This record gives sequence, structure tokens and C-alpha cells, in this order.
Amino acid sequence: MSRRGFLALSGISLAGALAACAGESTSTTHLRLSSWNIPTDLETYQRIADEFVADHPGTSVSVEVTTGQFHQWFITRLAADLAPDIIRITPQQIGRYAANGSLVDLSGAIPADYADDYSEPFWAIGARENGVFGIFQHTDTFITFYHRDVMKQIGVTPPSSLDEAWRWDEFLQIAAEVKKVTGRYAFGFGWSGTQTAYRWLPIVYQNGGAFLGEDGQTPSMDTDEAIEALEFGRRWYADELVSTSNMCKSGGGDVSRNMFLTGQIGMMLNNPEPITQLDEEMPDQWGTTYMIRNTDEASDLGGNALAVTKSSKHPGLAAELVAYITSREKMVDFCHEGNWLPARASLDAADIDYAAHTDTMQQFIDQGARIPLSLVKAESGQYFSSLNTVFADYADLCFLGELSPSDASAQMMDAMRSVTAG
Repeated sequence: MSRRGFLALSGISLAGALAACAGESTSTTHLRLSSWNIPTDLETYQRIADEFVADHPGTSVSVEVTTGQFHQWFITRLAADLAPDIIRITPQQIGRYAANGSLVDLSGAIPADYADDYSEPFWAIGARENGVFGIFQHTDTFITFYHRDVMKQIGVTPPSSLDEAWRWDEFLQIAAEVKKVTGRYAFGFGWSGTQTAYRWLPIVYQNGGAFLGEDGQTPSMDTDEAIEALEFGRRWYADELVSTSNMCKSGGGDVSRNMFLTGQIGMMLNNPEPITQLDEEMPDQWGTTYMIRNTDEASDLGGNALAVTKSSKHPGLAAELVAYITSREKMVDFCHEGNWLPARASLDAADIDYAAHTDTMQQFIDQGARIPLSLVKAESGQYFSSLNTVFADYADLCFLGELSPSDASAQMMDAMRSVTAG
């Protein structure tokens, strides 16, 4: 283990350790930040935290790993008053804890113009009427990957701008031709298990529908637009354009990526995560274009925010650190090192200076700017964690043909109302 890694696991910042060696007082105000177990991110967080410590004498920061199932892990630690000071949290998780008092209002530590560099949807992830309970650090969304040779064989030139993105009917026509070339399926979708069922919800918004109403709480999957979206998803499987092994409850391990790499599909709707493996296993054989659309545009609301928990004994200092990490300069640093998409509106791919695929990363950034506010309000609402499970259950039943789209809508609505009524 590296010296930095040992210090982090021991709960000691690098600056604090150096002070101890110099014979200075080691009485410090200590903060803990918990993140997913992504080595590059852990190292970058600790380096940025050490820079913060250097400007705040008498402090220390350790970066820890969030383990196990998030909700179980977090609830247990909150109950014991042992949650970390700062938590890395998804938009789909934040609403529950902002509503029940588990997260601290960050407003006092945020500069007056901080929100100006965020789109309204991205700022709304953490903002509530009674405060700001998280700051979006980086986003993650879907665009369309394709095999270059397959597009050449079917004589299709993928769209080069958002305004030319494939609409549903056109996409299905292209998919049918792709299936003829692969001899198996046409495309895949980037689910990675039941907890990511929400990644399909942009399809509903592309058709002018909504999962929840404008208040972000009232179930709204019984509209004609929402039912038509379910019918569209059903066609993926009825026409054997997508494998039944690639569904929201059976998509663990990114089935679509593996099928794309092995040539079983010629397209996939996915986030930036596959890029490294695609470069290694099929360099120069793939390309990207924008996410599909219909009457409206929408794509996956991925990414993470940083929030301060009620367990923090130093919430003011923790809030300062969150503001520091999400500053423009540090966001550039974090996204460059981790190949993430920045949440700040003023940043583009050139600012991040990605090591490769600058054009593709700009496509992702541009696509993220088209995520609608209504989708953000739905997915970052207080009931969404439970509603996501409901959606996974009924979406799969619909897509497999065990429930018609209208029956799936009706039963999903009943289950959703039970959740929001509680």
C-alpha cells in the first residue's frame, strides 16, 4: 500500500502527518469523505483534500470507501451517528436523505454566484426550497455507440449534431438493418442491474411523457405518452432487436458492452464507461453519435453530487470542503483525472483536456445539457429510490410481453401510489 493510502485509511491527512513529524500540535479538526471504490477518484479526492488542508491549518481529511449496498450502509451509519462528514451520492439517492433531515444545508458555505455556473436542472439536484443539500460534481449520460463497418454496410451516416439525432421510427428502421448484418441483435442498452432501472426513463420524456408530475411526487405513468414509450420499449424485444439478457433486472456487468465487443450488436445506448475497453479491444472500429429522441430530447441522469451528513461534527468546515472540491478549478482537475463529465455549464471538453476522444466527450457534455428539469425533479425526489424498484419490476414484465403496455402502466401506477402515499 502506498504511503498516501496508508494515511487515508488511518484517518490522517498528509498535512497532518507532516505536522506530527515536525513536532507541531496534532490536535486537528478531522473530516471524513466517503466515495465509491474507484482508485483514481480516491487518489484525486485525497490530493484535493490535502490542498484544502494546507490552506486550513489545524484540519485533516481522510478519504474512505463507501461499501456494500448504499442505502443499508448509509442508514446504519446515520443511526449510529457514524456517517462520514461528506458523502458522494447519486441524484437518485439524494432526495430521500434531503427530505428526512440526514443532509445538511450547504447554503452558508456557497458563494453568492455559485449557482450561476450550473444549468437549472443540475442545480436542482441538490437545491430545495429550504436549502441546498448537495452540489452536483460531475455528470454521466447516454449517447449512441456504433460499429463503423456496420454503418458502412447498411449505408447509414450517423448524425453529426444534436438537431439531427435519430427519432424513434428512424432508429428502429436502422436497427432492423443492423440486425441483418450482425445476424443476432441490433443494439443494447447500458443498464448495470436493477438499481439502474431509471436509466430507461429518459425514453418516457423523449415522448413528452413523465414518470412523475411537475411536483416531482405525483405518479404520471398512465398518460398516452408514457404508455407509448412502454410500447416502444416492448418493440425492442418483440422484434428481437435487443437480447432478453439485456434488461434492467438482468443487465448486470454491462451486458450491452460485452455484446458490442463480440459483434452480437452493432449499436448501443450507453455512457462513457466502455470507452477504455473499446479502445483496447477494437480500436478505430467504433464511433459515437447522439442519443435517440422523439418529440422531445432526454438522456440518462448519471453522475454524483457531494453532500454533508447530519453526523458531521464540523458541518461548516465540511461544507467549505464541498464548495472547494466543486469549484471550477477542482472540477476540471477531478474530471480530467477520472474521465468524468463536468457539471458546470462553463466547462467543455477542451477545458477538461481529456487524454483521448475529445469529440466524443464533447458529445456527452452536449447531450447532458438536454436533460430536462422535470426528469431531474422526478429522479432526485424523496420517493425515487423506492419508485425505481417499482419501475424495474413492471418495465421488465412489459418488455417481456407478460403485461401489455396499458396493463403495465395501470399496475405500475397502483404500486407507485402506494409508495408516494407512504
